[in-house]
Amino acid sequence: WKKSGRGREPRLQLMKWTKATKLLTDESGAVVGVKWEVVGPPSAVKEGRPMASGEVYASNVLIATGGYASDYTEDSLLKEHRPDLLKYATTNNKGTTGDGHKLALAVGAKGLGLDDVQVHPTGFFNPRDPDNKVKTLCAEILRGEGGVLLDSKGHRFANELGTRDYVTGRMIQQEPQTLKFALVMNEATARKAETHIGLYTKKGLITKFETLEELAKWDYWGMFVTEKSLQQALKKYDEDAEKGIDSFGKKFFHNVPYNTNGPFYVGIVTPVIHYCMGGIAIDPEGQVLDKDMQPIPGLHAAGEVIGGLHGQNRLGGNALSECVVFGRRIGLSLPVGGGSEAGTPSISEPAVEAKGGESAGGGPRKVTWEEMKKHTTEESCWVVINDKVYDFTNFLDEHPAGAEAILRFGGQDGTEIFEAIHTPEMLEDFT
Repeated sequence: WKKSGRGREPRLQLMKWTKATKLLTDESGAVVGVKWEVVGPPSAVKEGRPMASGEVYASNVLIATGGYASDYTEDSLLKEHRPDLLKYATTNNKGTTGDGHKLALAVGAKGLGLDDVQVHPTGFFNPRDPDNKVKTLCAEILRGEGGVLLDSKGHRFANELGTRDYVTGRMIQQEPQTLKFALVMNEATARKAETHIGLYTKKGLITKFETLEELAKWDYWGMFVTEKSLQQALKKYDEDAEKGIDSFGKKFFHNVPYNTNGPFYVGIVTPVIHYCMGGIAIDPEGQVLDKDMQPIPGLHAAGEVIGGLHGQNRLGGNALSECVVFGRRIGLSLPVGGGSEAGTPSISEPAVEAKGGESAGGGPRKVTWEEMKKHTTEESCWVVINDKVYDFTNFLDEHPAGAEAILRFGGQDGTEIFEAIHTPEMLEDFT
């Protein structure tokens, strides 16, 4: 908070549905602010309402916009630096389009290793939403605790515990056209990863089959997969486990044997763009560097937007270095002060509002299930959570897991799946 003639005012102002379009610089090249324009919510765009724009001036600008692993835009950084990856889906939300990179590069920032993009071998393919480019990450604990990867013919093709680039490479060799694979887990594996299995099952990404016979009838398999062929594949896996090594060099076999009596837990996985090691060059204090590796005054960056920290590949967990370490260093080194504005964005409208309003008696309006049935589409999507109705229409495109994850519960009670993933405090933004 800061003191002013009007009393206490917040130092930070959140500008929703507002896009930074340009970094403002002075004659010396120092960054002195940001040009912006309001781009939503979708209802306003659809209605053709005029959109505000303006400029914010400040002593320092910090870019923390994430990577470009979901950049399928016209000026895509993936298209420029890794066009071979455009065929893959991504685990990143739709907003991860390299906007911060493009702003910084436009004022002379140096890009480092922009072709260094990590592909994760296991993102869930959702048969109910096959064309969605945003996939749910299939956590590596499922393979780590004994999950087995099979192709559409029911054959193993890789060491499931290999590095991400190794497993992805084997997938490309095995099923280059479909890039879809089965992840099969037994009961022991499912118990070890109980929390994940429960969540993925609720999201419809994992299916449980009680017997091998049922598993053989799963519609993922090709025409040559039978109960007998699956039994042979799993028996061979158990035999390799007893020997302590298989033909792919796998030496650690957790939660075996694969009792062919069942039950089995299965999902379809596919390689997905996951993380960008490349990004904007910074110095140890988080100040953005130009092409001559000299600091650009007033411009800072932290998080996945920066490059050079991980080299050509990233070890799991090390993304926190970019977020916490450099964010902290910048936060400690820069004073928090008020900037000056030219133009005022409209930021008072929440992205999602609790629906209902007040009844004639002054209390919350009651919504019937009959009325809820009218709000199940992208045009109007209401969901019940803990006996309250929320209008998520304007939030659909922002949802990190994609709009479909919310639309599935449009007009219904979504309390159980919400509480499995989120905390109650997250709804405070939508009331």
